[in-house]
Amino acid sequence: MDVAAFLSSQLLTHLRVVLGRGHQLHAAEGWSDLARILHAEVVDLLVVDPAADGQLKVAELQQLIRQFPSVPVVVYTALSPASMKAVVQLARVGVEHVVLNRFDDEPRRFRELLEGVPGHALADQMLRQLAEPLAGLPIQVSRAVEQLFRSPGRFKNTDDLAAAAGMNKRTLYRNLEPVGFFSPRLLVVAARLLRVYAHLRDPGRPIKEIADKVGYHSPWQLTQQMREVTGHTPRTVRRRVGADEFIALLGRRVYRPAPTNAARAAGRRGGAGRIRE
Repeated sequence: MDVAAFLSSQLLTHLRVVLGRGHQLHAAEGWSDLARILHAEVVDLLVVDPAADGQLKVAELQQLIRQFPSVPVVVYTALSPASMKAVVQLARVGVEHVVLNRFDDEPRRFRELLEGVPGHALADQMLRQLAEPLAGLPIQVSRAVEQLFRSPGRFKNTDDLAAAAGMNKRTLYRNLEPVGFFSPRLLVVAARLLRVYAHLRDPGRPIKEIADKVGYHSPWQLTQQMREVTGHTPRTVRRRVGADEFIALLGRRVYRPAPTNAARAAGRRGGAGRIRE
């Protein structure tokens, strides 16, 4: 998980302990630097204190939330009347997760909260779409696929997905095919395009910036892959395709429901009848 943070030095030090070596932290030096990081880096989660620079800056944080709605936010702050007033204001723009210093930031509990915050609501929606085939996979494979959709920036190709599942590519294919997944490559592509879709919903974010951020060599490459998988260009997706429709398009591209025993038997009976004719 890639975390951007703007916190006081004390809270930032504690956050480093909480995240450990398993997650990457991008520490901002100010509000403008935080905006730069959100523009330039792949970020799964934002952890911020509205009073990080010594003054309560609710408006600055609200502006960032409006600019980057694709990035979920955890407010990490000290308990005070002013900070609680700020939390109420931030709740109005969708902030749901608040951690209070010295009250509920014990490292294990804090880390579980951070890891449990959806990298994207879209990722959760996609995983619900794929719940049936995921349930038929070995636990280490289903966890790797879940990790892929939550943090696609960590997966450059099929090799990375196989490594996350603790197996080679051949074994990964053998696990995915029986439950109806077409290929691990398409899963990696779908996860990347889902992240693209999330960024397309950030107001004013150029497609070239999105392509760079998600790991495409050029906007042309992104356009070709989006068209191949969904039948639309990124601009068309941004203007006309809702989240439910986009996720359904990806689902149909990566997964074909495996036939049930009854359906296979019916198919054999139907086939036999046609042969006799």
